[in-house]
Amino acid sequence: SEPLPNFKKYSTEYSAGYISVPCFGAGTANTEFEVQTGINLDDFGPGEYPYKTVLQSAICESAAYNLKSLGYSTHALHNNDGTFYNRNKVFSHLGYDSFTSIEYMTNIEYTPTGWAKDDILTGEIEKLLDKTDGSDYIYTISVQGHGDYPSQMPEGYTPEIKVEGFFDEDSEEAFEYYVNQLHEMDKFIGELVDMLSKRGEETVLVMYGDHLPGFSFTDDNLSYGDIYQTPYFIWDNIGLQREYKNIEAYQLASYLFERLGITEGYINKYHQKYKYSEDYLKNLKILEYDILYGNHEIYGGENPYKATDMVMGTDEIKITKAYAYGDHVCVEGENFNDFSVVLVNEKEYPTVIVNGNMLTAEGVKLKAGDKVSVIQRGKDKIELSRVTLELTVDNTKP
Repeated sequence: SEPLPNFKKYSTEYSAGYISVPCFGAGTANTEFEVQTGINLDDFGPGEYPYKTVLQSAICESAAYNLKSLGYSTHALHNNDGTFYNRNKVFSHLGYDSFTSIEYMTNIEYTPTGWAKDDILTGEIEKLLDKTDGSDYIYTISVQGHGDYPSQMPEGYTPEIKVEGFFDEDSEEAFEYYVNQLHEMDKFIGELVDMLSKRGEETVLVMYGDHLPGFSFTDDNLSYGDIYQTPYFIWDNIGLQREYKNIEAYQLASYLFERLGITEGYINKYHQKYKYSEDYLKNLKILEYDILYGNHEIYGGENPYKATDMVMGTDEIKITKAYAYGDHVCVEGENFNDFSVVLVNEKEYPTVIVNGNMLTAEGVKLKAGDKVSVIQRGKDKIELSRVTLELTVDNTKP
């Protein structure tokens, strides 16, 4: 049976093609960087990860800043750790108002290899769309199909799709596992388009692959003959003419923006105006270096973009009161989850989640003047956000 019915359907009915990406087998953040900024990674040194280097300090023109200047709310969404590739820092330098990582999600289902399944993202996208009255730009990074792939099927896992005759016999089961994760991701694509269609808001959905998985592919194994190309499609409900086009990852946003009449941002403008000119790539490199490392001459000497005051999570986490109950402390509030941890006066206590409105912590006595905090953090133990309540006599009782 067809493993990707939805992807195939939208790719044949709507605009689609392949993008050339800067990486193979790994390196999501670099494809992400090209797509969001329009910057060509070939212009940097080998092994460069801008998220880990220049973007730690530089604030860079991007699709999010371009849309922000048109009044859009800008959100990033990722069903994996918020600190992965330093996104919790870098995304405020790329123009996002909010970033919802896995530490702000509930009812997560995981694959046999421990990655979050993608179907959680439909509800998270919907929640962001419901939250604002105006237009939204939501940049979502999904994770379900991530490697490594098990060399034999995990115990108790029954694949829906059978794979036979894979070119690398030793990896056939690993590839079958991967194809079945893709099959589930494809169901998510169907649910997402369904949800967006029903809202009746004018919507453009761009979906693309960040890189091919880490199998021993060569150009000869692929029908389209390039291990540095991945497919994309653009679903919309605004009547865009179907086009089939192969482009560079760093041209994807400007290509779409041109079709939508969006000309904000110098890099975007540059791609739209000069992509067929003789010195296109040479001058693009000069522009990139001016923006990231230079004196911002293109902007008259001063970077017009300011880092955003980015909020972590979609729903605000709140503490309303904290009080002793038997030999533990109850913390009442809103939007707690499995990643919430209670601190009293900066000291951490073993935390149990009762439900989204109640956490309990053991081994602590409370008195007026104590500061009770709830922090969100993932398995790397890095704090992503916190809320704090200073106790008065009144709110130390149930």
